[in-house]
Amino acid sequence: MPRLLDTILGHQETIAKLVASFEQGKPGQTYLFVGPAGIGKKLTATGLAQALLCPQSKRGCGTCPSCFRVTNKSHEGLKIVEPEKASIKMEQAKEVLEFLSLKSLSGNRVIIIDQAQTLNPQAANSLLKTLEEPPEGTFFFLIAPSVAGLLPTIRSRSRIVQFKPLTADDLAKRVKAPQWALKSAGGSFEKLAHLQEGPEQEVRQKSVEILKLMLTDPDFLLNEIWRSEFKDRSHAQSLIAYWVGFMKDAICLQEDAKTQIVNLDQAALIKTLAEYSREYLLTLIQKSLNAEQAMAANRDAQLVLEELYITAGRP
Repeated sequence: MPRLLDTILGHQETIAKLVASFEQGKPGQTYLFVGPAGIGKKLTATGLAQALLCPQSKRGCGTCPSCFRVTNKSHEGLKIVEPEKASIKMEQAKEVLEFLSLKSLSGNRVIIIDQAQTLNPQAANSLLKTLEEPPEGTFFFLIAPSVAGLLPTIRSRSRIVQFKPLTADDLAKRVKAPQWALKSAGGSFEKLAHLQEGPEQEVRQKSVEILKLMLTDPDFLLNEIWRSEFKDRSHAQSLIAYWVGFMKDAICLQEDAKTQIVNLDQAALIKTLAEYSREYLLTLIQKSLNAEQAMAANRDAQLVLEELYITAGRP
């Protein structure tokens, strides 16, 4: 069984620095891992837990009973906290404090708090003192998309480690997927899986159909096809998000920057869009982004699209 740290893609430089600090006896005790979802932050934290709890090696051996139990998330020195429904509640924070009050049989103890941005205020405040001065041999790994959703008091008590998105090549090493999906995933295995789901594939195809209608049908506003798709705001936002991607690809084609084109399977659509003027494409992109924001603010999706169509004008 390989060490968990050896199975992680794309973050080996970051991991090497963290492991070196453990080996040199100069580790921090409270870390905040930030970066997009689905890129390996939690797996890295679990791999570091394996190293910290391994009795054989400060890098983790991957083969001893301790390493095996960490892999299976059954180690007595490891506690993983995740949101219950939408948040991490006070009861879960109390469980962490109780876990730390027990005598450790493994020496070190590791607490991983996944989606730490969902800590409710009471839970977060109850952990502040412990996060600032963890007991000896105790290590916290907080995981979040960014520092923005966390209390400033938690941010200030943590050593922040920024994780970058994976590359399309990294994703391709683990998952067989079309090139457009690998490029569109933004370096996230989670988003890649979502893009390949049947329902999402249908959304993407529908976005192509409606965009073509909008650009070619002079009676577009009277067409019921798009109206049925723009009843739900969230669904409508997804459709328009794809439009933005297609139009950005068209600009890349105009610039002869073909290696930057994402939606390679939509070559015909991209070629057609690239025949429009740069000014018109940029206007459509801006209008589309404005429409997404309006829908996010709970405006009626059909009315928003009508405004987009009217104000963008004809090519």
